[in-house]
Amino acid sequence: MNIAPEKIIAYFQPILSACSRQVYSYEILGRRIDDNGNVLSLGPIFNDPNTANEDALWLDRIVRRYAMQKYAEEKRNEYLFINIRLAWLTKYADKPEEMLTLQWAKEFGISPEKLVIEITEEEFNAGDAYVSSIVHYKNVGCRIALDDYGKQASNIERLAILKPDIIKINMDYIHNSEKSYHYREYLRSIAKFAESVGIEVLYEGIETERQLDICTSLKGRYYQGFLISRPQASMRDAVVNNAVLSTSIEHAYMDQQDLIVKTENLHNNLDARLEKVLKENLFDGGKTDYQEYLAKIFQGLSNPRLIYLCNKQGDQLGRNAGIKAAEVNPNDYAKIPPSPKINWAWRGYFYEILKSLAIGQKSSLSGVYYDFTTKDKIRTYSYAITDDVFLFIDIDAE
Repeated sequence: MNIAPEKIIAYFQPILSACSRQVYSYEILGRRIDDNGNVLSLGPIFNDPNTANEDALWLDRIVRRYAMQKYAEEKRNEYLFINIRLAWLTKYADKPEEMLTLQWAKEFGISPEKLVIEITEEEFNAGDAYVSSIVHYKNVGCRIALDDYGKQASNIERLAILKPDIIKINMDYIHNSEKSYHYREYLRSIAKFAESVGIEVLYEGIETERQLDICTSLKGRYYQGFLISRPQASMRDAVVNNAVLSTSIEHAYMDQQDLIVKTENLHNNLDARLEKVLKENLFDGGKTDYQEYLAKIFQGLSNPRLIYLCNKQGDQLGRNAGIKAAEVNPNDYAKIPPSPKINWAWRGYFYEILKSLAIGQKSSLSGVYYDFTTKDKIRTYSYAITDDVFLFIDIDAE
């Protein structure tokens, strides 16, 4: 490796917290100074498959020690993200107390509780020896972060074994989410999953306000990227765009409030329209012809996409009606082939009406989702005609 050790330094990229809108942590990034005094990233060297593991480790150790010494000299109190390749930990499986990061922390008077060990290895094998080293980091108080979450199939296994404190969302997904609904929903599912198991989410690689707005709307605790702050030589007086995060969070709040109002208005409008139709078409228990009843509701509601009835157990009563029910006149049910026995209790919106009944409400309105068959964006409105007969209406989502 033809780089003088004194030419190897560390830069620090701030990570903001949504809680405080202030810097939560700094991530250590490797840099080198060329013969002309230019500061260049070590990323190309670390990512080059031709770089020997020994050379990468030699570079990384210089960067880590430099960064930890500077952290101590600048008397910082934020957390410090330290990238560790899993392959480098195998030699410490039986002697984790000898890991250099912890030795340097002791040397410079840095509490292990201020260190976030970021695991960057993409491949993961639960049986590998380095797991004990990661567990040792946790035992001495370090936090654990998994980088590029969502990229590899081994992520669930990683989570189950390592129980990390933080997952960093792969930046490619964030960039792709600007144009793809599927990427946004995948990010949303990751955020919900992380929250359910007590893991904090960090969105990295944010470069545009649109990307930041998407991330804040999906919820997450930490944010990182060039839009917020670029890597800098010092943590002291770091240049950070706190305002852009605060503004994005406020936008997300306002958008959510607007959505709540629109949803409530739509819900109330559906209630009023349906109850008017129901007053004109009384339901008489088992004596009611389900198809004739649905035909009248269909006409009274100005042609909804699809309507059907279920009992409290989710069993469908009669056939579907509506624009999407069959390519015939919705009133001509004789031409519609009988539906097989269907149960809808597996759908999430089925339980929304049960929850509404439990709190004294007779109707509910699902969130927006895509229909399995047509791939159209829809919502499902549910109404309890009786305590045991529920009406479901699919409508186009705006």
